[in-house]
Amino acid sequence: MRRLALLALLLPLITPAQPALAQTTACPVRVDPAAFASEARLNTLAEQQEAFGPRPTGSTAHAGYIDWLEDELATIPGLQFSSLPYAIDRWDSLGTSLTVGGTAVQVAAPVPFSASADVTAPLVHLAAGTNITPANAAGKIVVRDLPWTNVPNLLFYPLGGLGYSMYDPGLTINLLGSESMEAPAAADADLKAAAAAGALGVIEVSQLPHAQIQGMYAPYEGLPYGLPGAYVGADQGKQIKDALAAGQQVQATLSLNAAWTPTTTRTLLATLPGGSAQKIVVESHTDGMSPVWDNGPLTMIEMARYLSTLPVACRPRTVQFAFVTGHLYQHLTGPDVREGGAGQLAAQLDAEYDQGGVSSVVVLEHLGARRYDAVARPGGLPGKQLVPNATLTELLMVPVSESTQLRELVKGHIQHWDVRRTAVLKGLSAADLTKVPRHCSFGGEGTPYNQHLLPVIAPIAAPKTLFSPQFGAEAIDVAAMRKASLAFTDVVLDLGPMAQSAVAGDVTSMRQMRASGTPGCV
Repeated sequence: MRRLALLALLLPLITPAQPALAQTTACPVRVDPAAFASEARLNTLAEQQEAFGPRPTGSTAHAGYIDWLEDELATIPGLQFSSLPYAIDRWDSLGTSLTVGGTAVQVAAPVPFSASADVTAPLVHLAAGTNITPANAAGKIVVRDLPWTNVPNLLFYPLGGLGYSMYDPGLTINLLGSESMEAPAAADADLKAAAAAGALGVIEVSQLPHAQIQGMYAPYEGLPYGLPGAYVGADQGKQIKDALAAGQQVQATLSLNAAWTPTTTRTLLATLPGGSAQKIVVESHTDGMSPVWDNGPLTMIEMARYLSTLPVACRPRTVQFAFVTGHLYQHLTGPDVREGGAGQLAAQLDAEYDQGGVSSVVVLEHLGARRYDAVARPGGLPGKQLVPNATLTELLMVPVSESTQLRELVKGHIQHWDVRRTAVLKGLSAADLTKVPRHCSFGGEGTPYNQHLLPVIAPIAAPKTLFSPQFGAEAIDVAAMRKASLAFTDVVLDLGPMAQSAVAGDVTSMRQMRASGTPGCV
């Protein structure tokens, strides 16, 4: 018995070695929600982001946010880091004041990149639709009402011109209604026209109260205007117009103190190597005034964390996470090209695409944006106020480049994860059949990648709270943000093994057309 026991111990040592069994890797078909960030985790990230406060391009808060993102990403194994630096002249507001007829009027914010000046001149109110000319504005301070954009909902449906598919199972979108929001970007044209007309300043009047627009930041060209400009709320606008209604000339003094400071800013790149060097690029920007404006990076952190847990065999392509700068400084590299950091990166990827270095780009913006309704203010107060909707998020618009298979992929994941009020779109501008691509605008950061003829998926919402730092993390519906994060992580997961011909769709022929001389959008 002892001899048999000894033999039993020795037998494994003298048995010829057998070849190891081939290991098979079971790759996930979908993201396991239990393995992805919880709502609580995403909410914590949003609150940490909010703690940095407003983040104009190149500001201390912006630089700190980028460093924090890098620190968060550094806890994820396998990521490789690099940066694309840019030198800019940062614009800083040091104070703005306004008096009308000798009475102080509260200012909500200066118009970014306005001239530092102290001017006294008569006021003139030029209503919307009235051109600003030397005849009506020279030597004066122009009072202007901010417009509201109105976009018919029908456009977002398949029969409306821009739509590919609509996911609204609750039938919450009025087909005959419209989406609208105040458009402070109109101040760009006003200030340029006023400067050309010889005006001395511009006061932009919002329909919203001071408390909801304080610190508002738009437009964000990164180029100096030739005169000072300021935003005021609805009550202050009424105060100004009441003074003008008396019919006598009203003098005003607009004082704006600002500084331009040389500094640097950077795009942060975090690369997760895959089975091939061909890249799927996931992008969002890092400069913004509110958490919802640039919460894409928060999803990107958790997407990177999840993908890093998968074997390389389950990541057939490399995934590069691009945390881009220059969204609030669109003329990042000079006055001749409006592109921001996204345009800079898009041009680089365009050059790599035909050599097989790039597969596609996924741009994430404004995920889970809570809907706010503009309603009449109580007590007969002028203008409107924004009130959170208890049940709805803003429409998530998802322009996808010219590939039916790519659009179907996005549509399927949106429906699976129940990302409600989502429209998969062909683009966000009317089709122009004389150009490639057909739709020049994707509505946000996705635009330059689309214009550079890269396969692009670019979800974006248009929340009314976007431009104001007065709306914090409460403007994000975290449950909706998590659903969208899961859906687009699934999109990236499926892009890995997808044939490049299917990813590209008509992008391939459009790049050939561009090479043969067909005009592009860039």
